[in-house]
Order: sequence, then structure tokens, then C-alpha cells
Amino acid sequence: MQLSDSGPEKYAALSRHYIEKADEYLQAGDRVQASEKGWGAVAEAIKSVAAQRGWNHYSHSLLGDIAFQLSEEWQRPDVRILFDAMEKLHINFYEDNMGLDAIGASVGDAKRLLQELETLRQQPPRRVTLNSRERQRRWRRLTGELLPLEAEPGGR
Repeated sequence: MQLSDSGPEKYAALSRHYIEKADEYLQAGDRVQASEKGWGAVAEAIKSVAAQRGWNHYSHSLLGDIAFQLSEEWQRPDVRILFDAMEKLHINFYEDNMGLDAIGASVGDAKRLLQELETLRQQPPRRVTLNSRERQRRWRRLTGELLPLEAEPGGR
């Protein structure tokens, strides 16, 4: 696979490539590689959204921050829940303890998440509400910006 693009499109192209490979490895019965390519497809899609928004995305823990941020921003808990479930695929690369059917179901979930992430990547970011220290710290990890805390709407 040749990648001449940079930034969000490079990550999106990698994501598409990896999910195709996950299907190929599933067909071949290679549980470990199918798992890792399914996880890799999700990780690259998360990076694509982050790169589009100018967010930091160069560590595993930041990928979780990005999924959580998107989930909150768009009021889409499914993004966070599916991302958390995808980490089982990554773990399976090391442990090889999932059956082929479970991996196949997880790769199917990965495809759903990839569609959601691509949709979110095409949307302009929504205004961020930083009304807790945790949200403020996550925002700083993603952007480098230290913004002041805001009051909850209707709060004090």
C-alpha cells in the first residue's frame, strides 16, 4: 500500500486498508492478525478525526481521550463504548484468547465505529464545555490549551 497523503486522509486510508486486511485474515482463520488489523483500523480512524481537528494523537492513551471527547461532544456514548470494546481486539493480538466468531463480531463492530468516525470527521467540531477538571485536563492533553472551567448551564 502506497501512502502519499498526509494528515487526516493518510490515517483514513490506512484505516480502510486495515479493515480490508482484517476481513482477509478472518477468512484465512488468522485470529491474531484479524484482531490486530481490526484494532488498527479503529486506531487510524481515531487519528484521522484527531488530525482533522489538530488534536494530539501520538499515544495509545490519547486515542481513548479522543474517543471520549467525541462521545461527549456529540452526545454519542456508542462511540466510547465501541472504542472500549475494540481494545479487546488489540489485547487479543498479545493473548490470542478470542474465538474466530467473537473476533468476527468485533470486526463487524469496528466497521460500525469506522462509519461513525468518518461521519464525525466530516462534521465541524462542536463547542466544548469544560465543566470539570477531568474534561479540562483531557482538553489540554488533546490540544495543549489550558482553558478555564465553565459553569454548567443552569448551575452556579
